[in-house]
Amino acid sequence: MDDCANTSATKTHADAQRLACLQRVPGVLFTLQRDARGRLQLPALTGDDPMTRRLAPLATANDVRQRLGDLLGEAYGEFIRAIEHSAHWLSPVSTRLRLPVGELNPHWYSLEALPERCDDSILWHGLLIDIEDQVAEEQRLRYLSGTDELTGLANRRSLVSQLDKAVSMSNRHGVPLSLLFVDLDHFALINDTWGRGLGDRVLCQIAALASSQLRQEDYLARMGSDEFALLLPMTPAGRGRELAERLRENISRHDFGIGRHKVTVSVGVSDYQRGVTGAQLMQQVHANLVEAKQQGRNRVIQRWSPQRSD
Repeated sequence: MDDCANTSATKTHADAQRLACLQRVPGVLFTLQRDARGRLQLPALTGDDPMTRRLAPLATANDVRQRLGDLLGEAYGEFIRAIEHSAHWLSPVSTRLRLPVGELNPHWYSLEALPERCDDSILWHGLLIDIEDQVAEEQRLRYLSGTDELTGLANRRSLVSQLDKAVSMSNRHGVPLSLLFVDLDHFALINDTWGRGLGDRVLCQIAALASSQLRQEDYLARMGSDEFALLLPMTPAGRGRELAERLRENISRHDFGIGRHKVTVSVGVSDYQRGVTGAQLMQQVHANLVEAKQQGRNRVIQRWSPQRSD
C-alpha cells in the first residue's frame, strides 16, 4: 500500500514538473480542434508568452471562431486560410501572423502545427512563437540589400544611391534629369476598410502600372508605405510631368478590385538644376508632392527648384 502511495506521489510530482516546464515554454503550446460542424475549440493551451494570457479565456468556449476573429483582427483571415488548407490536405500549418499583444504594438508570430484526424474531428498540435526580433533583423538585411520585399522594387536606400550617380552624371555632362514622387491618396482608408492584404495587392498593382510606363534606363523604387519614386535620366521636367499625368490617369481608371472605391495618387515633379545635390532635389520634389496633397489630391504639381526662376 505504501509502495502504491509512493508511486502515485512520484507520478504526481513528475506531472507537476512537466506542467511547470511547459508553462515556461517561450511561446504558446496549443491544441486546436475542429469538429464536423466546423466549430473550433482550444482544449489545451500553455506557455510563457503574453498571447497565452490573451487566448486563455477562449479555452472554455464551445466555438471560438467569432472571439478568435475579434482577437486576431486582420490576421484572422490568414489564420483561417492556413487552417482550411491544412484540414483539406492534412498538411502541416506553417505561416506568419501579425498579432496584437495587449496594448503594445502588434508582433510577428510564427505558427507551426501538425494536424491529425480524430474520429470526425481534426486536431492540430502546434506552437505559436514571437518572432518580432527575427523579422526586424530580416527587414534590416533587406534594407541593406536595397530591395523592397513586397513589390520587389528598389528601396529608398537604393534610390538615394542611384540618384547620387545620376546627379553626378548630369553635373559632368549637362544632361537633364527628372524625379517624381508618387503617393497614394487616403491609403490608410483602404487598409482600414478592406484589410492590409488587399492594401498590399493595391501597392503591387501600382508598382506594375508604374513599371509599364518606364524605359529601361528609368528607375522605380518604393520609398515607404505608400510612396514611390521614379528617377528619369535624360528627361526634362516637362516630359517628366507628361509621364506623371499619364500614370495618374491610368491609376484612377484602373480596377483594383475594391468595389466602387477609386484609387488615386498625388505626384510631385521636379528636374535637376546645376549645383543642386540629390538630397536638395528630393526635398524639392517632396515639397511639390505635399502641395499636390494640399490642393486636393489626385493631381500633379511641378515646381522649379529654388535655383531657377520660372
